[in-house]
Amino acid sequence: MKINVFQNLFYRGVVELARVFVALEGWKIRTSGEDNIPTKGGAVVVINHTGYMDFAFGGFIPLLQNRLVRYLTKVGIFEVKGVGAAMRAMGHIPVDRVDGSESFYNAVDLARAGHLVGVFAEGTISRSFEIRSMRTGAARIAHEAGVPIVPQVIFGSQRIWTKGQKKNFKPSKTPIFIEALEPFHPTGDAEADTAELRRRMQEGIEKLWGLYEAEFGEMPKGEFWVPARLGGGAPTLEEAEAADREVEAERYRERHLRDDLIGLRDRISQTTSELVHERLALPAKAQVEEVKRTAPETLEWIKDNLNAVVEEANRGIDETRGKVTEIMNSVKADIAEAQASLSTSSKEIFAGSPLEQGLLSAATQSRLIVSRLPHRMKANYSDIPRVLAVDETALLFKDGQLNSRLRQALEDVYPTAEVLVVMSAHAAAHDDDTIGADIPQALWRIEHNGAVVRQGGDVIAVHGIDAAQVEAIKAAAEAADLQIEWSTEGDELVAGLAVGTVDGVREALGESAEGLQLNDDVNGVVITAASRLKAAAVVLENLEAAEEDALVFAGEAGDETFMTEATVVALETAPIDVVKNAESVTYSADKNGIAEVLEAMFRLQNKKK
Repeated sequence: MKINVFQNLFYRGVVELARVFVALEGWKIRTSGEDNIPTKGGAVVVINHTGYMDFAFGGFIPLLQNRLVRYLTKVGIFEVKGVGAAMRAMGHIPVDRVDGSESFYNAVDLARAGHLVGVFAEGTISRSFEIRSMRTGAARIAHEAGVPIVPQVIFGSQRIWTKGQKKNFKPSKTPIFIEALEPFHPTGDAEADTAELRRRMQEGIEKLWGLYEAEFGEMPKGEFWVPARLGGGAPTLEEAEAADREVEAERYRERHLRDDLIGLRDRISQTTSELVHERLALPAKAQVEEVKRTAPETLEWIKDNLNAVVEEANRGIDETRGKVTEIMNSVKADIAEAQASLSTSSKEIFAGSPLEQGLLSAATQSRLIVSRLPHRMKANYSDIPRVLAVDETALLFKDGQLNSRLRQALEDVYPTAEVLVVMSAHAAAHDDDTIGADIPQALWRIEHNGAVVRQGGDVIAVHGIDAAQVEAIKAAAEAADLQIEWSTEGDELVAGLAVGTVDGVREALGESAEGLQLNDDVNGVVITAASRLKAAAVVLENLEAAEEDALVFAGEAGDETFMTEATVVALETAPIDVVKNAESVTYSADKNGIAEVLEAMFRLQNKKK
């Protein structure tokens, strides 16, 4: 990014108009520290953000050194008719607050070229009018460009125009204090440099409070523009930061939405290409009747989910609406082509084929995208359940402890969510101390896909396989040369693990497996007399809880038994029958899908309060 002569001339013209405007308003501008602004060479000027006029006030001291500041400014400003053209003509830098990589490198280029780059490192207006938490971008830009950071603090801008208040452009003698602080060079440790920057700016703003009161007297109690700790009506720093975290969470969600849409677009494009250009090789005519085609209802489900994305994905989007709309237009075109190809190719799509798997994957991704839209999350996650159930494989561990984000999410939803039920296809892989020590919830266990229920050190229920049936199974397995590894609880056989597929094992065992549950597992097929649903019913009965008090995060074979009895959120990696029938879909375990749902519940519950 380069600045030309025209941009400098235009910018200086705007500055002169601004000076006339300030003079007419009668504001009392108090500046200090102008010697801290370098007269030449690049620097990153970091300014605290309390009002919408900060971009003007932040340039006052640099102007005394005949310098102009090029600000990083949210991209939405550049999209305002007329304003955007003026911002570009002055050489300011648009920032996508969801994905700021391009603006980062533009800022580095300008600073290296000898310009002053202005950054509001707090990311948004501080409603508390104190120095809020800062992003590390300013420190990283300065270090990458090899230039100093010049902190600058402003007090009084919020009296003119700030978030949640009417603008006050009537001529007044409102005092505005601005001070440029001593420059410093970042070390390369962005977190430490940002902490030091915030410390200096906090000291600086407190100094300005003192200067204000020395000249104009004690700040009036209860006024909106006075910080809470000085007796004012502004929210405390903690209150303001809590509100800002909600905004950050929404930006995070929108960034993922955009990434998900891009992934869906690529998936659909690839699958459509296979439909149109690489028709799945048809079996010989003699074999056609033996090959199972994809069920019409499955194809209809795929189409419905693709359509849902087209209809709903733009709802509730703010920061990234333009980019999401751009991607959605591309997705719509790809979906239309895929729908047309599906209509003409449906008879050539066979169950289990790579093409079917590609279509199911696209539909699953569509369900995930729609499930994460604001209106859907509000509908699905407004209430925190009393009981949470999750497969052990969906719990992330690091250094022998639960993933910190999941642990925090579980703490947030407690005590409303007072019980965590951890399910597993076999015996538990992690002991109670590993999981229970990290969370406030009471921990229950469902092991061997429902055959054993535990609470703490107590075995609450055992659903063993009848001894006579075990003997029949052993005989059938021996005849079919099928190896089965058995698990016991006390004196009872509770589960068997057979190598093969569910259909193959069921065929080998024949009538001996009648009435048993056979579920796929990474190690083979788990054979039990009970289901996870039956075991969950035991847990709920002991808790004196109803089915509607429970939420199941489903991700494994066997979880489909919950569909008609409990609220189910499917992980995106769940078997397709689970994904099809779940209330909603969330990310996989390694993408913190469970934590994201719990965070949404906590956030929506707080909004109710």
